[in-house]
Amino acid sequence: MQRWSVRGLWGGVLVMMMSACTAGGGTAAPLEEAREEIDALVVELQEAVALDEDLSWEGPTGEALAEDDEGICRWRPGEWTTELALPEDDPGWAEREQRLDAVLQEHGLDALGDPGYTGGSAYGFETAGPAGGVLRIDSWKGVTTIRLHGLEVEVDSDCGESSLTR
Repeated sequence: MQRWSVRGLWGGVLVMMMSACTAGGGTAAPLEEAREEIDALVVELQEAVALDEDLSWEGPTGEALAEDDEGICRWRPGEWTTELALPEDDPGWAEREQRLDAVLQEHGLDALGDPGYTGGSAYGFETAGPAGGVLRIDSWKGVTTIRLHGLEVEVDSDCGESSLTR
């Protein structure tokens, strides 16, 4: 598991600007290319979540590959977490939404829409992610999480037998 400061990585992201991720289905990207795109996207999302907070994120955890019912190889890049409590009545939701939407727009993704319950007691956003996947950014029990799953990717071997490198 990696642990880093968002402010320390932001300069590196600006240097290595990436090609935009595409929303919805379409042609699957090779896993390593998708990983580079997601790594850059997530750092930008982490920066957008932080208003005046100096956050330290952990992750990704829970990376996996699986073939769906249609035989498409789907990648779960995982989750990134930080200790930041954002209850439903947090006054920063509107500003965070605007900042996150700007990042998503830069990557060719749909806007988040209003925050709401994303499952159980977690409160935040869920929207279409890159490559036909799902993006969720929410907060529960003092932890804010960025989750990505269901991204269509290409792998060199059988999807179910592929080994992940992180």
